[in-house]
Amino acid sequence: MIFEKGYARTDLACESAAAVPAFAKAAREYDRDGFSFAELVVGEKDEAAIGRRRGRYVTAFAGRMNEFDDDESERFARSLGAELRAFVCSELREERESLGGASILVCGLGNRSVTPDALGPRTVDLLAVTRHLPPSPRFARLSAIAPGTLGQTGIEAAEQLAGAVAETRPDAVVAVDALASRSTERLAATVQLCSAGISPGSGVGSARWEISRETLGVPVIAVGVPTVVDCATLVSDALEAAGMTSPDGELVRVLDEGRSMFVSPRECDIITEDCAAIIAAAIEYACALRE
Repeated sequence: MIFEKGYARTDLACESAAAVPAFAKAAREYDRDGFSFAELVVGEKDEAAIGRRRGRYVTAFAGRMNEFDDDESERFARSLGAELRAFVCSELREERESLGGASILVCGLGNRSVTPDALGPRTVDLLAVTRHLPPSPRFARLSAIAPGTLGQTGIEAAEQLAGAVAETRPDAVVAVDALASRSTERLAATVQLCSAGISPGSGVGSARWEISRETLGVPVIAVGVPTVVDCATLVSDALEAAGMTSPDGELVRVLDEGRSMFVSPRECDIITEDCAAIIAAAIEYACALRE
């Protein structure tokens, strides 16, 4: 459809795959402690079809995390942590079942001064780092960095991260970032893990230098939560639902102007804090800093 191809912007592999008939049911679905997960593997030949880089994508369908009570937040953080631990272990290409003794560097991407983009820095703020403590085979050596954005520092986040990786030599990097979804129902309700790396700002049409295994030399696991929706995507989806698939010239102009505008829920400050707390807890569970 015209709208489908021209105006649907999303960072979520599950949404990209759903729009392609050959991939619509390709994900392996499973359950962890009452939460739904789905795994999608994108091969080299599949990249162009769904617009995602090759790699493994795991999506957790949690429901609105900012509406969780304490017990739900803890259960989901534990489930997500178990998934993240398994994900990192598989990416290390070693025979291991835990991250005990491994060095993990968490990178919180985004601008802490822009609420919908502050997920990464806020997650880093909440982490219990352990790299400076005596090493132990029981838990991972956890370090963290929040490099800010190019507009804040004049330095690419990827450049700062590359320097940190070169100096601290972690076994893996976990990059946390806010994402864009094509559906308001996904906001604060979905967490995506992927091995394909990340280009900060790509969700809002301002992609920066790539952060991946290829650029850093170590496995990169990207963790993201959608916090914004593109205005043009919202409008085009609504028009398609109403049966309009051939926009006229004036409507195309309006949609094109909407490509640079993004919306987030009015409670985005609460969403950012709650999601950051859950992701930070999940990372600590993955690294055996929580039991």
